[in-house]
Amino acid sequence: MRNDVAAYMRYYNIERLHTANGDRSPVDYENELKKCPVLVDQYKIMETYRASPQNIKMNREIYLVDKVLSPEGVLEQIAIKYDPRYELWVVSQIDHRRMEKDFFEIFLVYLAVFLASNGVLFLFFKIIASAEKHRRNDLIHQATHDELTSLPNRSYLKNEIPKWIYKDAPPFSLYYLDMDHFKDINDSFGHHYGDALLVEFSTRILRIVGNEGVVIRQGGDEFIILSRRTETQDILEHGEEILKNISLVYHIDELSFIIGASLGIAKYPSHGVTLDMLLRASDIAMHEAKKYKNSVRLFSPSMQEKYLGRIRIEQALRKSLDKQEFFMVYQPQLDANGCIYGVEALVRWEHPEFGLVSPAEFIPIAEMAGIMPRLGHFILATTLREMKQLQQELGVCFQVSVNISVRQFMEKDFLEKLTREIELYRFNKIALCLEITESLFIEDIDYILPLLYKMREIGLSISMDDFGTGYSSLNMLRTLPIDELKIDKSFVDTLLDDTAAQKMIQNIITIGKNLELHVLAEGVETNAQEKLLKSFGCDRFQGYLYAKPLAYETLKDFLKSQPLNL
Repeated sequence: MRNDVAAYMRYYNIERLHTANGDRSPVDYENELKKCPVLVDQYKIMETYRASPQNIKMNREIYLVDKVLSPEGVLEQIAIKYDPRYELWVVSQIDHRRMEKDFFEIFLVYLAVFLASNGVLFLFFKIIASAEKHRRNDLIHQATHDELTSLPNRSYLKNEIPKWIYKDAPPFSLYYLDMDHFKDINDSFGHHYGDALLVEFSTRILRIVGNEGVVIRQGGDEFIILSRRTETQDILEHGEEILKNISLVYHIDELSFIIGASLGIAKYPSHGVTLDMLLRASDIAMHEAKKYKNSVRLFSPSMQEKYLGRIRIEQALRKSLDKQEFFMVYQPQLDANGCIYGVEALVRWEHPEFGLVSPAEFIPIAEMAGIMPRLGHFILATTLREMKQLQQELGVCFQVSVNISVRQFMEKDFLEKLTREIELYRFNKIALCLEITESLFIEDIDYILPLLYKMREIGLSISMDDFGTGYSSLNMLRTLPIDELKIDKSFVDTLLDDTAAQKMIQNIITIGKNLELHVLAEGVETNAQEKLLKSFGCDRFQGYLYAKPLAYETLKDFLKSQPLNL
């Protein structure tokens, strides 16, 4: 066997053996081959011929021959191991071509795995990033858009406005749109119909505005429109077109609705150079438009003055009740025979700075500011106290009419408060008449009707003030437990010259008589008006023709000098 090894080595032209630890000293392979302490830590020959590197494991008894060229010119490496059990030498050779091939195959496999894993990771992270971006966009959309109508909201407006307002920015217009009486639809028919109406309302606005502007839901029933239109006539016509389209009939399920809106417009930079200034200006114009309903108003400086005036009055109102600046006056009411049957209690406000403020000016502000319930309590308590005292002094009992505001009437404990005040001053319930307006009946009629009947049951009289200017229908009027209709002063003012006003008054009187109600005309100032009203059948009168509103002492003297119908 040893000769075979020697022959094998000679065949491969091997003259030296080298140790694996780098020792390159010559070895006598005939005598020293078996003794040579060559250590190969990373190879173990698993077969006796053509072993490949991946099959070689650790073994410390292998002699490693230096790289040689075979007769075929192939670079090889020889490993020789002596097996003492059989006294045999095992010769193995490594084909470098195969080794390189195996190396590149393994390398390519690992490279493919590496690239594939990185590709999967890249795709995975891309999916995560895409999902995160989509989620972020959804959150941003939810934060900047209205859930119901999908319109941009106030947050969007604040983020978007820098694109409209900046140095040397081109002019534009801001529209402030508010739906008229939308709350009534919500309260009467439910939020399902209210929401459906809002969606259709928004769709109509978008259809008109198109791509030339931005439509924003400010909140509730308020909308903002940013438009590049700036010419006064153009924006007013544009506003009218918007109102015309949104005022068409809405068909929701089996019901039909007609709803209007009030539109205020402000221009940039003429009416404001910031978003807050433009919103305030357009809001002022919108409230001016609300006075006329379903109309458009362009902001003007005079509106600003009126607005600031309202603010000053509102602030003063909140303090004036504590300062006892309010007082009551009473205007006599006469029957067709000229006899006094009652008085109407009217509140007056004497302010140290503003002077005598008209009720037509401060009452609506008190209503909007939520002050009316407190002011109404003052009116009722003062009237009951003063008129009870006056009736006791004169020894007579006459009717006293007190105006009740919508907000005051809609308080849940209104009837309990009213009964408590009547009992406190021991006022005769039969002598008390509560005046309510037609606007009350656009509130919750299912709540109002039972309350009115309870008032009738305890002996109170009920008068409908300003009849003909509001919303009540003849069918509704038939079901109301009222005793009197009051013809609004606006009809009486034009009575002599306006045929339409005459016909309206005649119709009101006819309705009243058919329902067995008294009919009172207020604002009578001339004998000609009184004569014509009497010819129509009117049986009660009130106005400056008979007496202006009188303070307590003046009223007492007046009643002493006049015939009473008690």
